[in-house]
Amino acid sequence: MKIDAKQKLIIYSPGEFGGKKGKTGDGVLKFSPQRVVAVIDPANAGKTVHEMLGYGGNAPIVATVKEAMAFKPDAMLLGCAFTGGRMPRQWRTDIIDALNSKIDVINGLHDFLCDDQDFQKAAEESGAQLVDLRKPPEDLIVGMGKARHSSAHIILTVGTDCNVGKMTCALAIHEQLKKSGKKSAFVATGQTGIIIDGQGVAVDRVIGDFMAGVIEELVLDAAKEAQFVLVEGQGSLAHPGYSGVTLSLLHGAAPDAMILCHQAVRTRIGETEFSIPSLSLMIKTYENMAEFMRKSKVIGISVDTRGLSEQEAKDILASYQSETNLPATDPIRFGVEPLLQAIQNHCKNEQEILCHK
Repeated sequence: MKIDAKQKLIIYSPGEFGGKKGKTGDGVLKFSPQRVVAVIDPANAGKTVHEMLGYGGNAPIVATVKEAMAFKPDAMLLGCAFTGGRMPRQWRTDIIDALNSKIDVINGLHDFLCDDQDFQKAAEESGAQLVDLRKPPEDLIVGMGKARHSSAHIILTVGTDCNVGKMTCALAIHEQLKKSGKKSAFVATGQTGIIIDGQGVAVDRVIGDFMAGVIEELVLDAAKEAQFVLVEGQGSLAHPGYSGVTLSLLHGAAPDAMILCHQAVRTRIGETEFSIPSLSLMIKTYENMAEFMRKSKVIGISVDTRGLSEQEAKDILASYQSETNLPATDPIRFGVEPLLQAIQNHCKNEQEILCHK
């Protein structure tokens, strides 16, 4: 999937903006705030993005599509991600209004716009485009573990749960590597990453037999021009619903290093009854499962510390470092320098091992 990563966007997030289910729009505002001209959320109309999130620029929050059109957008991004990826029926009228206003509608949910006759008709009449980010590629292959032979350093973000900052961590490291002059590539494996980077595949929509193969191809393609390949993780091996996607990513990417992502205040996996396992157990599990393709180590911990004071955040990061003997940071709150240093140390050690073989 490739899209125009320069389009000016409305983020459509009624009743969800700034909340857990508004993560698609939230991700774009973290990494591409200059593209967002307005947000649609009647509950917070009259405020700005920065007033709501503390970042993301001063784009206004409005109540309707008609109000948002005054800011001359190119497209409306459906900015929410719900469990199971279903589209609320009450969104239909606003989607039709956007298409009738001759702007594209970009959709990251599992319900495809292009399969709906009403949306198709409105798009055809106005000349607007229906963009379904989760639509899988047509040419699919079975994974063969080829990424393990890549000369690039492949770094995969993995998680204790869903929605714990795997994309955020990978993008933050990718940006800093580029700023330092390194050749770095980001591999988007979910709808938000595709919007930000302009290309990628939403792996959770790919048929199970071909998930690892799709990731393998993306990683090998990225590695042609990059020294570092940052692969956006999905789900968690501990999640009863999404562990299959996570394992396919782990084996398809065949990383030589991983960064474990976690949300500090979370105690249960998603909406299940299962408790979040210890970081030590998650590290051991990821390393054991990765070893079927190649030996891989978790080299750092990325922590979302939202909901904690600054001192509480620092204390819990210190406790994670003590538990795992690995560097830990919140990439947004405290920066990614400890993780960059961990990557540098890992690359040095790996090179020394190769030299002695």
